[in-house]
This record gives sequence, C-alpha cells and structure tokens, in this order.
Amino acid sequence: MKGPLSTRLFVWVGVPAALLFALVVAISAQRSFDQVLLQAKVNAEETASSHAARIETLLRQSQKIPEMMAIELESGRLDTEAKVEEFLHTVVDRNRNLVYGSCIAFKPRGFSPDRTGYGPYVYQSPEGLKLEFLDNPGYDYFSWAWYREPRDAGRPLWSEPYFDEGGGKTWMITYSVPFRRDNLFLGIVTVDIALDRLFSEASKMSAKETQRLGESAYIMIVDRAEKVLVSPSLDFTDASRKDRSAMAPYLKDENPDLAELVRKPIEECVPVWSKRDNAQMLAAFGPILRREATPGEPEAKPWEMMFILMSLRSETIRPATNLLMWQIALGVAGLAGLLGALVFVARSVSRPIRELSSAARQIAAGNLELTLHPNGSTEEVSRLTDAFNKMTKDLRMQMQELRYTTTVRERLEGELSAARSIQMSLLPKVFPAFPDRPEFDIHAVVRPAREVGGDFYDFFLIDERRLCILISDVAGKGVPAALFMAVTKALIKATALSGCSLPKLIRAVNDELCEEADAGMFVTLLIVILDTTTGEIEYCNAGHLSPFLLGVDGEVGPLDGGHSPALALGLGLEFSTARHQLKPGDAMFMFTDGVTEALSKTRDFYSPHRLQIVLRDVYSLPVQRITRSVVQDVRTFAADQDQADDISVLAVRWVGPVDSASEDIATVRGHEPLILQPPDGR
Repeated sequence: MKGPLSTRLFVWVGVPAALLFALVVAISAQRSFDQVLLQAKVNAEETASSHAARIETLLRQSQKIPEMMAIELESGRLDTEAKVEEFLHTVVDRNRNLVYGSCIAFKPRGFSPDRTGYGPYVYQSPEGLKLEFLDNPGYDYFSWAWYREPRDAGRPLWSEPYFDEGGGKTWMITYSVPFRRDNLFLGIVTVDIALDRLFSEASKMSAKETQRLGESAYIMIVDRAEKVLVSPSLDFTDASRKDRSAMAPYLKDENPDLAELVRKPIEECVPVWSKRDNAQMLAAFGPILRREATPGEPEAKPWEMMFILMSLRSETIRPATNLLMWQIALGVAGLAGLLGALVFVARSVSRPIRELSSAARQIAAGNLELTLHPNGSTEEVSRLTDAFNKMTKDLRMQMQELRYTTTVRERLEGELSAARSIQMSLLPKVFPAFPDRPEFDIHAVVRPAREVGGDFYDFFLIDERRLCILISDVAGKGVPAALFMAVTKALIKATALSGCSLPKLIRAVNDELCEEADAGMFVTLLIVILDTTTGEIEYCNAGHLSPFLLGVDGEVGPLDGGHSPALALGLGLEFSTARHQLKPGDAMFMFTDGVTEALSKTRDFYSPHRLQIVLRDVYSLPVQRITRSVVQDVRTFAADQDQADDISVLAVRWVGPVDSASEDIATVRGHEPLILQPPDGR
C-alpha cells in the first residue's frame, strides 16, 4: 500500500484498534444481552417448575384417594352394594376440589357370583353428584384401557386422555389402582381428573409472571405417550370430539420440534420453532410425577406428564434487546472518538518509524537474519530496535529447536509404530479360532490406544480336553511394556504346554518374570483352564479385574475367587486358584481396565456397573457379537475423547459336550456381521 505514513499507520494501527474496540464493545454488549436472556430463561424455568410442582401436588393428592379406597375394599368391610355406593359417594363428595369422579369396577363375578360385572361410578354433574353404573351392556368397562392396563400390569397407572362415554361425559385422565383379596385380583378403583379442570389449574399465572413472560405465554401438558392433555388449541368441551377415535392429538402433530425436545432428558429453557404460533418460542419444562421405567417398557420416560411453558421469544428478550441497542449506540460513539484520536497520532509520527516498519515487514516475511540499526536519536526508536533484534534472535533459536524436536518425534513415532505392529501380530485374530471344536466358542477384540501399551490375550489347546484362556495387562507404556508383554505371553504358553498344574504354572512364570523385570514392572493376569468335555473351569486371578459370568438363564455377575498378587512382584509368592462348573450355554467375559476406566466428556468412568448392564442385554448373542457390542458401547460412551489405554475384551462360551451339539449350538456359534443400534432404537 502506497501513501503517506499517517495513512498507513491509520490502516495498520487504527483499523485493528478500531476493530478491537468494536469487538470489546460487542462482546460486552453480547455478555449483557446473554445475562438478561439467561435471567429470562431462569424466570421461565422457575415458573415452569413451580407450576409443575403445583400440578404434581394436586395429582399426588388425587393418587392417594384410590390407594386408600383400595385398602378399604381389600378389608372386606364393604360387602353390600349399598355400602359400596355410599362409600363411593362420600369419597367424591369430600374431594370435589381434587377429582371429577370415582369408580369401583369389580372383575367379572368379583362382587357377586350372580352378577357378571359391578361398576358403580359417582361423578360431578351440573345437578350435583350423580351415580351411574358402568356394567351396562353398552359400555363394557372390562375392555377400556383404564381397567385393562392396570389389571394386566398389576400396579397403579395413569391413563391416556379419553372421552368418558359411560358416565362423566367429558374429556379426562384416570388414575387406576388394582385391589386384591387374599392376593387375588378383585377389581380396579379409579379417580378421574377432568382435562378442562387441569387446564384451568395449570393456566393460573400471577401478574408478575405474566409481566416477565409476556402476554403471549401459554402452557401445555403432555403425558408419557406424548399425547397433549392441556393446550390452548384444544377444546375438550367440543361435543364433536367425544367419540373414542377422536383422542387428544400427539405432540408431534402439533409441534414436531417440541416433540423432539420432550424425548430428550432436558429440563432447561430452550428455543424452539412453534408451528402453531408460526414464531420462535422459548420452551421451559417441568416434569410431573417422576417415575422409574418398567423393565421392557419401550422408550420409557422418567415422568408421567411433562409441563411445558411456551413464551414468545421476542417478548421474553425485549429487555435484553433494549439493553443491547443502548450499548451499541454507546459503542458507536466511543469508536468514532477512538478513530479521531488515531488520525491525530498517525499524523504526528516521525520518519524513523517508516524505516522500522519496513524492517519489520522483512522479518515478518521470514528474513530472520536481518539486524536492525536505529536511524534516529529518540529513546523510543532505540528501544523498538532492540526489541526487534531480540525477537529475531529468539525466533531463530525457536526454529532450530523446532526442527530438532520434529526430527526426534518422527523417529520415536516410527519406533512406536513398529512396536505396535509387533505387539498386534502376536495376538490371535482369526475367528472362528477352532472351527472343528463345536463344544466351545471364543472371540476377542483389541482396540489399541495411540500409545503402545501392554494389553494382550491368548488362547490355545493344552491337549484334546483342556483349553487355556488368558488376558493380561503389563504395567507401563511404550516399547518396554510391549517387550515385557511378548516375554510374558511366550512364558505362559511354553509352561502351560509342558502339562504342569495351574498353580505350578503361575509360580514358574512369576519367578521367571522376576528375573527379567525392571524395577516397577509387573503384570496382572487372568488365566482360565476350561475342560471342554465337562465344562469345569479352573482359574487364577493375579491382580486382574474379575471376569463376568454370563449364565444361560440371563444371570450376569462377577466371578470372584482365585485372587492372588500380580506377577513379577517378588520371588516365591504363592498363588491360589478356584474352580467353577459351567452349564451348557454359559459364557465368561474377560476384559482389561481400558474398558472400565474409559472416560466420557464429563470425566466419568465407564465403570463395571455399566458393563454389567450391557452384558445383560447381549448375554444370549454369539460371542463375537458380545465382544463387539461392549467395544461399541465403550466408544459411544467415550465419544470423541482420546483413548488413554488399550481396550481388550474376550468372551468364551461352553456350548456343551460334543455329543449334545445341535443346530441350536450352531446358531450360538454363528459369526454373522454385527449391526449395532442405540439401546432405545432411536
């Protein structure tokens, strides 16, 4: 760029300074905006939580009513129709402010052998409390979900929204509680919550809440099936919607983006596009009636209902927007003053600065051999020249150090790559490993870390009956650990093939390793001898993680026993062994600490407990799918975190003696390709 020095200084100094000033002002304004927006979100979250808590209190109070009624019914004191109906009338009358109605529905001939069904129902009508009987031919309460589902589940349940054709003649949800006598199912007792009452209760907002959230704010409540219970767009008094096919709509039909958020474990205020409002909204969530998922329940949610507070984003962030505009105006005024000051300074700079700037451009272009000689008498110019010369010298030294460091690192990486290749070549990787031995199946997976480690596994036949299986972890990293691993593997196999007993084998290997090990080197080892004819195993756990036993019946637990010190800690140590009898179809899962010590983004460990849960899900799969499923779950858990240690897993299943092999055994041994899906199928 050509031109006077003042112009160039303005471009080189003034423009960056102005940009920096603008950036600082923008960051400050943005931070203030974010703080106000955050407070708006906090207000929405607190409002959603308080309203959800209020609704939950109402519902929990309602839940206690049928639960206490069930206790009274189970006592046998209500033995006549008159007593039952009087009891039902009293309960509803005393709880008018909580429930719309209540029903006691006996199972077929549960109240009287002469009566197929008996279902008195008391509800609130404009004329007062009214009694209906749901055991009429036109209703058949045995087929309704509020009776059928809790009966089959054997526990209290909230129903999905429905229009009660039998008595209440309104949209409602029902809480149903089974009651029993002598441990035998006798019937269902219920309370009903009218959805228009639920909407009225949930929509109560104070003037302060309305001011903070805006006039356009509204609420929604969805159940665990993602059906909308409460919404401004629903009119549950509409008689045209009373047929059973016109159920409450699914949330995904009203607001697909909001439905996606509800499926996630999120409780904070988040922006979402609303198809109903055709605008960007802020959604705050408040779970109602938290619950534990029932085993086998698909896509279970940890709540019965979800309170959703929707507020128009433009109204909610209006205070933040006003503050932002005010700060931008101040920033523009300050920026104009800064640019004026820079123009004044640029015009007063002397000629030596131009020479120094030219030299600086040469250094920036890579001429690190340049030495500056000050051409001026000012102290500032001399100091600037000294600073440039020192910078050039430091850069030259750093470049030399960088070239040396790069050379050393490339050589080390080459050595580590060779060591890793040698280490991996020592491990058996061909599966099925014993295609002619149908009485057992085995599979192993190793996922190496970037740094060479000491994990290894091995398996081999000692003779026609005994299979030796081992997994081990050598302390330390790098080439020494890899070499020590190779020595250990060779010693174990050579000693085992000599035919000695397992305790003698471990002692001999330990003593030999003590002679070879450097200070601080030791080995954890889990070694198993499987009798392929009987299914009996003898094993020794020398300081290693306990394996998991996968029972054919689905029971999964650690196999404790045979615990001994790690190898190479000292000469003459004693090592104990243990035995266990496998059933046909039982499997054993062995692993190294790279599995349980894998870290997630939140710095949580994978843990043996999570591993046990995964194994319970895959215990019946072929062994190669068990190992790959575990490795895949560890990778999913760790996400993009760096792998700090090798991940090695091994699974072996004793199918049974040769003469009991069948097509089912062949299925268990199958090695089909593995397609992993997320646990919940999404």
